[in-house]
Amino acid sequence: MSGAIRLIGAVWLFEIFSQGGKFHTGWMDANPNLIPLGTSWLWLFNAWDSLQFPLIAIFGYDHPNYVRLPAYPLFIRVAGLLTGNYWFGAFLVTQIFALASIVVFQLLAEDYMKPNEALNATLLMSAFPFIFVFMTLSYSESLFFFSIICSWYFYKKEQLFVSSLFAGLASVTKIYGILIVLPIIFDLVSLKRYARLIYQVIPVSFLLSWVVFCYRSSGDFLASWDDEKFWTHGANGDGVRLVQAILHHGLQGVVACCSGLDPTIFWSVALFVIVVARIWQVDRCLWVYAVSLSGLLIFTAPFYISLLRFLVFIFPIWLTVRVRNRWVAAVSVVVLVPLSLIVWLFALQVTFIG
Repeated sequence: MSGAIRLIGAVWLFEIFSQGGKFHTGWMDANPNLIPLGTSWLWLFNAWDSLQFPLIAIFGYDHPNYVRLPAYPLFIRVAGLLTGNYWFGAFLVTQIFALASIVVFQLLAEDYMKPNEALNATLLMSAFPFIFVFMTLSYSESLFFFSIICSWYFYKKEQLFVSSLFAGLASVTKIYGILIVLPIIFDLVSLKRYARLIYQVIPVSFLLSWVVFCYRSSGDFLASWDDEKFWTHGANGDGVRLVQAILHHGLQGVVACCSGLDPTIFWSVALFVIVVARIWQVDRCLWVYAVSLSGLLIFTAPFYISLLRFLVFIFPIWLTVRVRNRWVAAVSVVVLVPLSLIVWLFALQVTFIG
């Protein structure tokens, strides 16, 4: 179903952006020569940061792209070499991992609920606008979502070596992927299986290998962090971190501080705090992961609006969704799908969506 919605959405958007028989988006004006002629339809799947990943795959790393970790560009490079087109490779990698993550989430959800409830949760998760769009555009979210879910799924199946490999993959896709080791460590310690903690050396070694590469390539162990400062302060103005902004201004300056912020971010964060709290009833180990990651994001997300994008990819949140009635699930999906397509449209119209 997810693939069919992507196809229908792509056809609809292609018609919207075709004027006089010629397809065109705003991103093509700023970057006219990036995507090879004859594959202009790939601009349906590229906007904002997605443009940077194939460029890394083609030319390698330089300042300020160390902020984007290497796993996703590496997959793009392999796919690009196989297909002869790195931009098509990025599209292919994204779609494959997007669909694979939906399958793996379904398998994991069945460990926590009845199969029909798991299917409904999977449908609602895959149709949710931010998840749908960021696993449709050529972003690293699809690879991250797949690897992080696989890490916990294989841990539940007591395949710790495979679980650790996927945790390592998640860690070099997005740096906070390393946090998936926390619920694993918590569970192993609570079960007194101390010898199995050795497997967590694997994801840590993945992350350390990236740090070493940064030093050998740029002379800076912290190149990822320094380049993030460039994007949030140097290139695009001051990054707006929600919590720091409020704390910095103090209680007397809260009104002035928040007057420039979108108020929807507050109730959105509040809603996710409630959902995260519910994870305690589903799996206390995953609660450790959800709380640590959501807390980290709330304090460090470079742009407050990006919180919505990051928070929805905390996969245990979707394990709290239990809809037994298939008609309720169907109606919910019918509502979510058009919203997802509209958000996709906004992204292509050079509207910042996270």
